[in-house]
Amino acid sequence: MWLTTEQASQEGGFFISYLTIERADDGTEDDDMRQGWGMWLGLWMAWLALPLQADELSQREYRQVTEAITAELKPLQTLYRDSDITRLDAQLTDFPVLEQEALRAALVDYAQTLKQLDAKKIGWLETLASRNPRFTLTEQGDGYTVTRSAFNYGPQARQLLQHWQREQLAQAFVREVEAGTLVLTTWLGDDLNTQRIRREIALAQLSELSDIGVRYLADQFLSDRHLLWLPDNGLLARLAEISGDPGLYEQLWRRRTDRYSRAELNRLIDLLPEPAAITQLIEATRNPSLKDQAYQALTTLKPLPSRVEVFLLSKLSEPDDGGMVASQLVSQGHSSWLAKLAAGSKSYTLKRNLETALSATVP
Repeated sequence: MWLTTEQASQEGGFFISYLTIERADDGTEDDDMRQGWGMWLGLWMAWLALPLQADELSQREYRQVTEAITAELKPLQTLYRDSDITRLDAQLTDFPVLEQEALRAALVDYAQTLKQLDAKKIGWLETLASRNPRFTLTEQGDGYTVTRSAFNYGPQARQLLQHWQREQLAQAFVREVEAGTLVLTTWLGDDLNTQRIRREIALAQLSELSDIGVRYLADQFLSDRHLLWLPDNGLLARLAEISGDPGLYEQLWRRRTDRYSRAELNRLIDLLPEPAAITQLIEATRNPSLKDQAYQALTTLKPLPSRVEVFLLSKLSEPDDGGMVASQLVSQGHSSWLAKLAAGSKSYTLKRNLETALSATVP
């Protein structure tokens, strides 16, 4: 059997190649030709399945289609709101492909305004999130050209789902803490990215907890040594702030300094001269990375509270911090007090620290 192709013709945008089948002279079928026919037919059918419309849209086409779907959108929004996804998908297929894509993008925009999801809505959004963009839009600028997805509903659907998942996780966090069933080391997980996400969720929800819930988490920090290995001080600093627990502050000042511990130190400085703030600033001087700022804040108090005066006086006699504390006191206008101390002291270290600091201010 011989296969030949005759002149191709164009009908309605399709190019169709007509085939004629001729039998071999000996009247027998040729196996090789039969296999070739099957291969050619498969390629021909795949070619016909290619999209007929170009994927690239002009600005005019984009405006036209987004305006054209306005009247069709409202009943589809109702179907989405009612979670009638079967009818929604069925009605979408009645539109041309370009309008389908524009409608899906508009429906995802609408879904973001509702935010409330159920199983059917989630399934529909997951399907959209996995779809590849069908149409692109080229924008001409001053000396540049940018090509982007014309209907960017995939990433938007993913963001909506991620936001919903975080809301569900936040609600579960509060519920389990209040029930006394949440184990913080297990809930945070081992993966650093998971820890980061869940730490942010927990930080946002701590203010929603009752005093009992806060105490429940604080006790875990005081008893579970695994929490010492958390990569940052976010939860510890916030729990210390809310509870005021001295044990939590002790842990915070002993850990490596980061933006969370510095933020808590700054908050306490703003609360001076409250007694609780003074207490924790005194404790924070034990941290090598925080002590300069803590000492400076304490020396700004005028007049110096008796607790602070006694504490700073004890530090002035130390060889390590004494000189720095003396310099801070001089810079904050406490020179007369230091001069009296130097005149009446018999401690060599104290006199040296004070005299060095006072002489530095002499022109």
